[in-house]
Amino acid sequence: MDLLTEKISKIYFKYLAAAFGSALIVSIYALVDTIVIGRYEGPNGTAAVANFMPMWSIMFALGICFGIGGSVLLAQRRGAGKFEESNKYFTTSVILSVIASAIIFIVYNLWARELLYLSGGRGAVLDLSTKYCFYIAFASPLFVIGQMLIPLVRVDGKPFITTVAVIAGGVFNVFGDIYFVFGLDMGILGASLATAIGQLICIIILLCHIFSKKCKLRLNFKDLKLGKRIRQVVSTGSATFIVDIAIGVVTILVNNQIMRYSGETALAVYGVISSYVTAVQSASYAVGESGQAIISTNYGAGNAKRVIEARRVMLITALVGGIFFCIIAMLFPNALLRLYMKPTAEVYAIGAGAIRLYCLDLIFLMFNIASTYYFQAVNRLRVSLVVSLARGFFVNGLLVMLLPIIFGINGVWIAIPVAEFIVAIYVVLMLRKKLVIK
Repeated sequence: MDLLTEKISKIYFKYLAAAFGSALIVSIYALVDTIVIGRYEGPNGTAAVANFMPMWSIMFALGICFGIGGSVLLAQRRGAGKFEESNKYFTTSVILSVIASAIIFIVYNLWARELLYLSGGRGAVLDLSTKYCFYIAFASPLFVIGQMLIPLVRVDGKPFITTVAVIAGGVFNVFGDIYFVFGLDMGILGASLATAIGQLICIIILLCHIFSKKCKLRLNFKDLKLGKRIRQVVSTGSATFIVDIAIGVVTILVNNQIMRYSGETALAVYGVISSYVTAVQSASYAVGESGQAIISTNYGAGNAKRVIEARRVMLITALVGGIFFCIIAMLFPNALLRLYMKPTAEVYAIGAGAIRLYCLDLIFLMFNIASTYYFQAVNRLRVSLVVSLARGFFVNGLLVMLLPIIFGINGVWIAIPVAEFIVAIYVVLMLRKKLVIK
């Protein structure tokens, strides 16, 4: 595919088909983890997965930060015809991910229970989430490195490879969950093992491409100027990093607010909501990354018309997708509950209303996330950072803390939709500004 000459919509949906396939599989095996654990362990198992979500977010945030930051800069240099320089950003992303992986491995294996306690885990929920963390913590470097490689391989013109890698790991995870959890009677520990092995399979396939002759990604240490390139990669990928970290921060706040204003039953319901919203967020990444590959390359080549066209296709796709996923939650909340667990009367009493309120955020979530990919791709890093910070720390965090004081537990469910709406207004205002290509 020629990102500089072929029809934008044709290229975009080719990339999206591959990227969405990857996102779908990631979502499916996160979904299956939650379903299988919920079926085996009951509502406490679903709550345990929600308790672990912030630790997931940190791993994915670091990998995506280095992968997106490196891939944007790599694509811009390739668009400008600077192929040798482009691989210096690949090298920098690899170095950063290896260092981050080592730190995560040490922290997760030594202080997992303490981190899960800070995330709101107590009693039986804390015990289960600690078990779920066991094998995932051991395999944590694979998750960081995998998320780093996926956008770089996609920008290398091989979106299909990333889909194959994620599908292979995801398929193993699905069947491994069932076999380890029920077949070997390992419970939540079996789901942890299946997830770790599935990610190992994904990494092996990605590395087969990296070391193949067809791969144009090469380590280039010549005149690397590592400090400078680290700053560039991190600053470019920081908005995406904050998007994922925001999930962790908001989850911690929501977990603690739920336990304060309601209890473990509501936390189990939030486990369902969190899993569904995470699946939609994965789809949002696919929408954004597919557009970013095209936008970055054409921005580097100075082709403003193609940049604007790619942005239009990407953001319309995001808006339509967000509305679609919101409608599903509005129409079938009890079906979602039954999918993830065997609901009790208490779960049913809370579940439908909570899902319908919280999932209103999906109308704007995909649009807001996709916009950060656009702003990164055209070097409007400050705007991208503001959007991510507003969604994750300032608007979301503030409303999660304040609205429950007024509305009780319903304030927890409506805080995120209100925050996403406010951020969407800011995004629209920023999109109206004229594109400048230097």
